[in-house]
Amino acid sequence: MRIHYHTDCYWFSGSESTLMVLLAAALDQPDMEAEFTYRAWPEYERGLRSKLDPRVRRRRLRLPDPADLKVALTRGRSPRVSRALRGGVSLLPIRQCCLIWDVGRMYAELRRSEPDVVHINNGGFPGAISCNATAIAARIAGIPALYVVNNLAYPYRTPGRIADYPFDRMVARSVSLFVTGSNAGAIALRSVLRLDESRQAVIPNAVVRGEPRSSPAETRRALGISAHARIAVVVARLEPRKGHRFLFEAMTRWSGSFDDVVLVVAGDGAERAALAVLAESLHISDRVRLLGAHPDPWSLYAAADVVVLPSIGHEDFPIVILEAMAAGRPVVATRVAGVPDQVVDGVTGYVVEPRDPGALAVAITEILGTTGRGEQMGVAGRQRYEEHFAPEQVVDSYVRSYRNLRTRDHSRRKDPARRRIVDESP
Repeated sequence: MRIHYHTDCYWFSGSESTLMVLLAAALDQPDMEAEFTYRAWPEYERGLRSKLDPRVRRRRLRLPDPADLKVALTRGRSPRVSRALRGGVSLLPIRQCCLIWDVGRMYAELRRSEPDVVHINNGGFPGAISCNATAIAARIAGIPALYVVNNLAYPYRTPGRIADYPFDRMVARSVSLFVTGSNAGAIALRSVLRLDESRQAVIPNAVVRGEPRSSPAETRRALGISAHARIAVVVARLEPRKGHRFLFEAMTRWSGSFDDVVLVVAGDGAERAALAVLAESLHISDRVRLLGAHPDPWSLYAAADVVVLPSIGHEDFPIVILEAMAAGRPVVATRVAGVPDQVVDGVTGYVVEPRDPGALAVAITEILGTTGRGEQMGVAGRQRYEEHFAPEQVVDSYVRSYRNLRTRDHSRRKDPARRRIVDESP
């Protein structure tokens, strides 16, 4: 069974973790053969180099994207002019033109690789242009497509999304099975694309548990954190949707015995400078470490007393929570999308409402201030990871889906009348 995997991201994010697990697992499946294509983008490829098994067959594709034009037009210009030019590009039908081009290119790729199933990995919906083009190309080539959406689908609330509508319908008709990591993601996608539940599946994300490269004591010394201080860790891109600002505000509500808590922030992004200014204005700079992109998050988890993800939206099934559970650490996270499916409130951590610094402060201090609470929650989280989110279970779910799609496709090919009925269904 040949599987063609395709993804398209500007940076290597959590949505790629399960894809890497599947690509590595395919190497060990005696009856599976995998090929991997992705749109070339410098920041994504920097992350990919350290994550992808070198044995995986891959093809780096140069596919047009509005981001290419925005970069070319704004290079060397002032922020004000750059914003105006980016806005102007967004008003043009460039996205739709790129999609049409990508359909032809991806059709040629699929004809070359001749897979039994196409697996499309998208950060959200509509998400990446080439992911949607691959779905349409698979339909034209007569290949069943499994399409993974790693975030909540965007509704038709803007002119740009309304312009996407006919292409969304083409994608909806082209995909054999849509997969989301959470029930919340499935509901959002079903609402936007008007999908029948039979064409959806919920398969949780997976991570391979990593080993820290340094001991907790070595990590503390490297970060300039004393042995008696307690550590709260956040591993996430520095974007507004991740809610770092609310966690910074929560730190101002810690008092007394919690003044020794140091917040370690791993991740890079557009919010970094603004968060540094915010930390200064809140007088917590001495208790915040902005590390940027960190090559060894598992060492941070090993040194952490609690892992926090204060997201305010646009999540599905955050990988960092699975990593924290795999590392045996308690988690404080917000009630967005699939997070309640991951964290058992009061057992493996706490789930609080988004945008609520007070609730974050209470949950974190409850873990740090109650003897043995963090250790108990960490053990429960590790057990939950092993039972539900370890790679073996997730890989098995995807492999079963591939086999079902291939069997269904073969049945349709043998029965032209049934194939015509299915093809003509909405």
